[in-house]
Amino acid sequence: MAIKKVLGWVWLMALISLLFSCASTSTVRDGGEGIGIAPEVKVGLYLDEGCRGNGPFFWARLLACSPQVDLVLLNGKDIREGKLEGIQLLLCPGGGGAKQIGAMKPEGFARVRNFVEEGGCYLGICAGSYNAMNREGRFAFLPYDYIQGAYGKLADLAVDFTEEGAKMLGIQPGRHIARYNGGNIMRATEPTGKGESQVLAVYKSSVSHYDAAPYNFLDTPAVVFGQYGKGKVLVTSFHPESYESTHDIALGCIYALTGVKPVPVYPGQAQHPLRVGFFSLGCVGPRATHEMLALDRIGALDVDIFSVHEIDVGSLRHYDVVVLPDGDEASYKNYLGKEFYKEQFKRFLERGGRIVASGNGAQYLPTHPNIQVLPVGEPFAKAVMK
Repeated sequence: MAIKKVLGWVWLMALISLLFSCASTSTVRDGGEGIGIAPEVKVGLYLDEGCRGNGPFFWARLLACSPQVDLVLLNGKDIREGKLEGIQLLLCPGGGGAKQIGAMKPEGFARVRNFVEEGGCYLGICAGSYNAMNREGRFAFLPYDYIQGAYGKLADLAVDFTEEGAKMLGIQPGRHIARYNGGNIMRATEPTGKGESQVLAVYKSSVSHYDAAPYNFLDTPAVVFGQYGKGKVLVTSFHPESYESTHDIALGCIYALTGVKPVPVYPGQAQHPLRVGFFSLGCVGPRATHEMLALDRIGALDVDIFSVHEIDVGSLRHYDVVVLPDGDEASYKNYLGKEFYKEQFKRFLERGGRIVASGNGAQYLPTHPNIQVLPVGEPFAKAVMK
């Protein structure tokens, strides 16, 4: 009875948060699925070559757990075949901008531009922001271009939102600390002739590009909003999806473009869940994201999305099981083929950890009884929970 009362309060609080979502963002953990809220906005998350790392998975988790969002996972072929029809917002996440556009091919590129010009919304994060810039080979949605070679390595940077910018996103004005990793540093260009634009936030700290002297990020645009034809565009060169502390910014970007502010309602979790690390680096396309979301919905599992940076800082020790999905062969070779990473996984196995791998994710692993290799496409859940 006590549990039912607690779950009842959770559902009630979720509904109250939704009613006031224009003013604030809440993250709720629910005891079950289906709280009776119809999706209000259909979001296409682009996942193909050039969409790598943790970011696309973080976005998928945020939006898949938001009852206001109907999330559709798209690749370049989907866009070329006209599957943007019915989508209200296209989200292009971090990774490699040129590769994203390359995977769309010219037909998909033209479809995206037409989608926005005819009234669709575009949200570009890091690589997706590069692609919105006003230069040949990019979408030229905004009267801004990136400064060639002006970017930095992974860091937490200070970002100051204007009063108007904070109001548009439904967040607190002033300073926020956000994860940055090689995002574009923007400069104004001549207008594109397709609409107005405005800077919503600027950087207030800098970081170097590895051994190079840092470019001065101070007061350069971090978030820009604009119009392109009948559509709306918002870009950030940092990663608001990466930290729970900046999820209000991530969800506020959806709100600024669509008028709908998602409120994630995450599945309930067991008291002592199995700790699962889902390796993101080599993942390309929607399949791995579908597999991650399937694991994420299991209450007995605590799924953490990780990449090579987390291995570098010793995060493997926190997991009971590591999942290495099929992905880009070159990415796995470049990292898991190196002695340092081989040694980290060897130590993980020696401590009693288990690995479940598929396809290219299994190529660079040692032979060990705690490793199970699945055919590509076979669900991970059964093997993870055995």
